[in-house]
Amino acid sequence: MSKGGAGKVYFVLYLAVVLELLIIIVERDEAEEHLHKKTKEAMRIVESILSQLQSGAGTEGINTRPQDEITIPPPGVNIKDVLGSDIKSSREYIIEVGVTDVSTSMKKREFETEKEYVTRIKKLVELANVEQIQYQVFFSKDQNPVNAPPFPSEEYLLEQRMDLSSLEPGASVSGDVPDVSWEFLGLQELNIDKDATFNNINLSDVNIMQISPVYPDAIKKKVGPVFNPKDVPEDSSFYYSGDETYKNMSTTSEILKRSFVVNFQPPSQAGWYKLRFASKTNRILGVKAGQKAEDISDDATVNIGTVQLKVYDLKKVKKELTSRLDKYELPTLEELSENGDILAFDKKLAESKLKAASEEKAEEVIGNINLYGYIVKLLAPGMSTNFDQNRGAIEFNIRVVTPKPNVAQPIATTPDYVPTFDKVAAVFECQISPYQPGQNTIEGVVMDAGGNRVASINFVALDEIAGLNFAKPVANEMRMYRASVDKVLPVGKYEYSVTHRLSGRASTPTTNVLEVFKSSLTEQSENTVKSNVPLYAYYGYPLSFSAEPSSGGKIKPNEFRIYVTTDNDNQRAPIQGLAVTSQNGITFTPESKQLNVRIVWNQPYTNNEVELFALSTKIKQEEPIIRTNQVRYSFSGTSAKFKVLATGISVGKPLTGIEGRDATINLSIQGQPEKLDGLTNYDFSTEAILEGDAESGYTLEFEMQGKLEPGQSKIRGTVSIPIVGSAVNPVNGVRSDVSRSVLSIPIEYEPDRGGPRRQGR
Repeated sequence: MSKGGAGKVYFVLYLAVVLELLIIIVERDEAEEHLHKKTKEAMRIVESILSQLQSGAGTEGINTRPQDEITIPPPGVNIKDVLGSDIKSSREYIIEVGVTDVSTSMKKREFETEKEYVTRIKKLVELANVEQIQYQVFFSKDQNPVNAPPFPSEEYLLEQRMDLSSLEPGASVSGDVPDVSWEFLGLQELNIDKDATFNNINLSDVNIMQISPVYPDAIKKKVGPVFNPKDVPEDSSFYYSGDETYKNMSTTSEILKRSFVVNFQPPSQAGWYKLRFASKTNRILGVKAGQKAEDISDDATVNIGTVQLKVYDLKKVKKELTSRLDKYELPTLEELSENGDILAFDKKLAESKLKAASEEKAEEVIGNINLYGYIVKLLAPGMSTNFDQNRGAIEFNIRVVTPKPNVAQPIATTPDYVPTFDKVAAVFECQISPYQPGQNTIEGVVMDAGGNRVASINFVALDEIAGLNFAKPVANEMRMYRASVDKVLPVGKYEYSVTHRLSGRASTPTTNVLEVFKSSLTEQSENTVKSNVPLYAYYGYPLSFSAEPSSGGKIKPNEFRIYVTTDNDNQRAPIQGLAVTSQNGITFTPESKQLNVRIVWNQPYTNNEVELFALSTKIKQEEPIIRTNQVRYSFSGTSAKFKVLATGISVGKPLTGIEGRDATINLSIQGQPEKLDGLTNYDFSTEAILEGDAESGYTLEFEMQGKLEPGQSKIRGTVSIPIVGSAVNPVNGVRSDVSRSVLSIPIEYEPDRGGPRRQGR
């Protein structure tokens, strides 16, 4: 896919363009003080184009031949008996996807704030990684031993708006040659988790090794079978490889490509298999579609990798090239913008280069014409998608041959481990081979730890189940079956076996594990969820909790669902997995008063739901927080009777679930004030009075009377006053629980003696 060879030839020619543009600027710029600025400007524009168009962010390559051949033994055949030696019927391929090198951009810059640095590092995570990559598998029964049948070209797919990722297994794909088609078998899609990738970075010492992508299984897309070799786990059939990526690092610690590993073993069907890979990385982005060329603002920008250029700058370079290349009748920006015919544009551009071929400096002129074409595609609305760097797709063909068997040995392939819960019978899928219409017999039994038969297994071919649209196999191929245990089993670990019989022969017996778990969460997890959910069931707050089923980690998290509903909203889609986080966006509004949570296991193949946990709880109004840490005290009066005034009592406004609507706050004194120490000869002469509101704050005052101890001039002691508060939701009138606080007032006051005061004192 890479055009590096031609790029290296043109690179020298493009450098000549740089020099000539600089000469033009020198000749035309009469203002000497602007010379340095213009020189740097032209150099930046042209060099940016050259460097990015030499090796774009979307180019890909593979480390294997564009065509391969695999020999697969037919079902029941020992390949060594047929061919005289063992062969490997699977392959490992390394797929390399070009990305942007960010190794020199990771250090914190001078005067860069922490927030700006974090934002920039997050952007580098996107630039340095592959955001999405699809692995698609197609099949053709064509038996041509040399050439695979034609597949729709990238241009055809674009013209016909064919989205291969939306196909279902068994769908037919044809292109330029209508009579030739390929069958779509399946795909896998890896999607980067940008947050998880960023969270692995140590911001105090960022290096290129830390910006390693995370592709979670939870967001991995699978359609159809994955074609993994028997000795390779399913999740290793297609994955990102850091080890392979780092092998390609240069001596300057650059990462220019990310490596993905494919482990592929085709089914036992001869023909051609096509492995196609489509990726999304950072692209060359020109002017957006949906506008006319003449309406494009000079301040608009285009992106070439990490470099951003103004339309005004590119127009200056295009104008100069146009004036110098006018006699070669170049296709215009206006033509391409109006008709959008990129093929006609490229054809006319080729004609211009043909006219220049006879020039004395032909290579230099052709290089300038190529540069002109690049710039026009950047400026023509929507046309930058036609750059090769933006077409992140590669494909290669594998021919599969199957020797003719002499003797068919029946085979049954079953999962090593089958988990289920004690409210539903176990279900799994298996395959047998070779399929012989009307001759295959399958038997299955389940045994307890003592070897006693406790259940039987029933089998139905997938091609006989309505709605699956599973194609019926031809003779000697493998056939897929849905296996169902005939009863619900109690909690425990069992063994099961499946036997395939054909023409008086039986498959080699295998013993696999079937484990039945209690339909519940673990005791600890259940207690935690029961205590945590009510803690988050408040208006305006996001719900957040996680759960652990009794199966622990033996069942994939994506097989579980969490239903979160309320008395006002019971149609919310379930959350996949075993955790509810703030990212799920579940907050409660006053229209709802009851929260319901259900955690279920969604049984694969049947989609039966097994309830593991259920909880209902009231949604509450948050109580106000009484703040007394900023209270100020003042005292007035005589030793016989004095007043205490406390100001600065405040409350924190609780959330109500409706932005801009505050709760009604009620604050009051509950109980009687108490003397904690001192104040031996003093008692309260008035009740404590609390006044104010949530906006301006509250004041508290009371009076005490008595007399000083003999020989004392100051009143000393401590008084405590209990304060309670509650909030009422402004929409539904729900009242919060009571919040409590004790205001402890330290008194140290030297009063008047109570006698008449002389003037001037």
